[in-house]
Amino acid sequence: MHFFHGLIPVLLAAGCASVVPGTAARLQALDPLSVDPAALEVAVQLPAGMNVLPGTAVITITASHGADRLAEELQLAPRSAAGVAMPEGGRVAAFGLGPAEVARMRELQAQVAQWKAGGAAEASFGIGLGGCKLGGGPAPDAEGAILIRLEGAGEFVPLIQPTQVAALVGETALAAMPPCEVRQ
Repeated sequence: MHFFHGLIPVLLAAGCASVVPGTAARLQALDPLSVDPAALEVAVQLPAGMNVLPGTAVITITASHGADRLAEELQLAPRSAAGVAMPEGGRVAAFGLGPAEVARMRELQAQVAQWKAGGAAEASFGIGLGGCKLGGGPAPDAEGAILIRLEGAGEFVPLIQPTQVAALVGETALAAMPPCEVRQ
């Protein structure tokens, strides 16, 4: 039972050949009950012409135990991106759980631990971010990267190496990306 099992296959299925193998292995080996929600942070290195659409950064948690199921989406709040390299001409956006979401994730961890004590339980964890265009949007060959921090005093480690944005999100999604000035 590992939170990140759901994340890695999604990234790989999306064509993210740039998933860093060492980070992926570390994420898959994590016990979801030992992850400190207060320390969990995600940083996105964005190219010029692109930003994260406000209000779209979320963590999705799903779990099952027999017929019992849970699925919850927790809102991520902007955080300092100190220690993350700024891409030339671009920006960095970092996110983590706020106090209420940390408390809720701990409740979910306790519920999954209870399920695990009663037998097999499955859990998965995913991160979602919506993008928006600044001006004319990113250049066709623009690159982005995703980093993750799992320990409060730890460093951000690369989850997805710098990869063309079109390969990360898909040509159709990139073309349909809304302007940052318009909230959906």
